[in-house]
Amino acid sequence: MSTVNTFVFTKFARKKFLRFEKAIQERIREKFLELTCHDQIDAVLKVLTNVDPATHRIRIGQYRVIVQRISEQEFLILDI
Repeated sequence: MSTVNTFVFTKFARKKFLRFEKAIQERIREKFLELTCHDQIDAVLKVLTNVDPATHRIRIGQYRVIVQRISEQEFLILDI
């Protein structure tokens, strides 16, 4: 059984995302689509400490995406 992870942009992160070139947006979008069906999401996301409210980060190309874990399978994208 495959788990479904959910990633939702904050207003701030969405604005930043939309400023990127279309090719970069597509690369980030594809990575998150890949992660939605990833069974071992904790193996991919790096844990952050002492950076409230952020809990994890992931590198996509030269960009670091900062996320907050809301529940076991729900994440809020805080910054790119």
